[in-house]
Amino acid sequence: MKKFNRLALSTALLAATSTSVMAGPYGYDLHNVLAPVSASMAGTSIAKPLDNVSAVFGNPAGLSEFRGTEFTFGATWYKPSAILEHDGSITGTAFKQSNRNEGYLVPQIAVTQDLRGLGIPGTLGAGVTATNGIGVEYRKNPATLGASAELIVIGANFGLSWDLTENLTVGAAATTTYSMLDLGLASTSAQTHDIAFKGSLGMTYKLPHATQIGMFYHSELRQDFDDIIQTSPSSAPAAALGSATDGTFTNLVIEQPRTLGIGISNEMLMDGNLLLAADVMYKNWANADFWQDVYVDQWIFSMGAQLTQGPWEFRAGYGYADDPTRENVEGLSQLDNACSGLPSACTVIPTNGSVVGVGVTEYLQAAQTQVIYRHRVSVGAGYKGFLAPFLDLDMHAAYQLEEDRDYGSQSAIPNHSSAEVSSWHAGFALTWHFE
Repeated sequence: MKKFNRLALSTALLAATSTSVMAGPYGYDLHNVLAPVSASMAGTSIAKPLDNVSAVFGNPAGLSEFRGTEFTFGATWYKPSAILEHDGSITGTAFKQSNRNEGYLVPQIAVTQDLRGLGIPGTLGAGVTATNGIGVEYRKNPATLGASAELIVIGANFGLSWDLTENLTVGAAATTTYSMLDLGLASTSAQTHDIAFKGSLGMTYKLPHATQIGMFYHSELRQDFDDIIQTSPSSAPAAALGSATDGTFTNLVIEQPRTLGIGISNEMLMDGNLLLAADVMYKNWANADFWQDVYVDQWIFSMGAQLTQGPWEFRAGYGYADDPTRENVEGLSQLDNACSGLPSACTVIPTNGSVVGVGVTEYLQAAQTQVIYRHRVSVGAGYKGFLAPFLDLDMHAAYQLEEDRDYGSQSAIPNHSSAEVSSWHAGFALTWHFE
């Protein structure tokens, strides 16, 4: 039985290609929580983005907030912390191991160009950042069976906002992503790349009393990683452990979910020096390929404030996100079984619908998809005219409060794993303004 558990887990780890620890509280989506100014306001940025990166990658209608020419260059250091504890019922050996991932440096780059000088009531924007990401590494402890995975998604956006009236602005953006996926499993996997596309639509509307509302829609982002998983297609699903001679490599489709967001901002207090903003987002994980096996739909709430005092801007924010972890898992829907070893003589492991498959999927939730963060607090500051009148400096720091959870309550092996997670990030950005 111990051998069976080890083989089942190692193969299922092969299947769990895009599992994540790196990302913020939005599944594996970053969604402006690391952007230059929005990061200090817990990602709040839908109604009135305060940095052009947030407009390019968030609500494209917000591009109209930026006049003249602006160029932003920044970076955010993101450091996740996770401790995984397992009783050995799935892997064969009990262990407690911390995630050894060293963290990530995430670029924040954008440029916006106001077109009003040409008689066109709009603004162009383009940018580059990491839109999604993963990173978990438990290999130091052999009892984890070498659990590790890494997925980095770099997005290049191009957007346009258009003022339909004095108060109403609409916007659209197109995203091209380059993804790099590494399963970290020798002989059964390799690093795979994919290029994918998605679109965004948004609007902002100015209300009386210095109030503004905004809304956006992001389409799904479909990623098809070719020949990433070794399977045995002729073996029966949910069958006992066995051997096969038809092992082959197959594709895995992963979708970033559709996202809807609405936000509001107000600048009426303290003679216009205090900005208050709040956002609500909904992420449709339950209809996203692969993620629907381990996540449910998620609601996200955030609020932020900015106080202007001369050249200084002081910011703070708070965010809350539902835990998207699915309670009742049934295995990995894209695989009936997987295959560990050489294609000519591989060991077939059921990965969908069996008791073992469910238990292994729950273990993977604990090991690699434990985005159970709920509370985020953030602070930051900006200084206008840093070193030169046309140059601004923005800085931020944030912390996702520690959360813990047990896994396996719905399986035949109850509460076999637990995860304890937290994370922090800090960063800066320089913005050049040109008339």
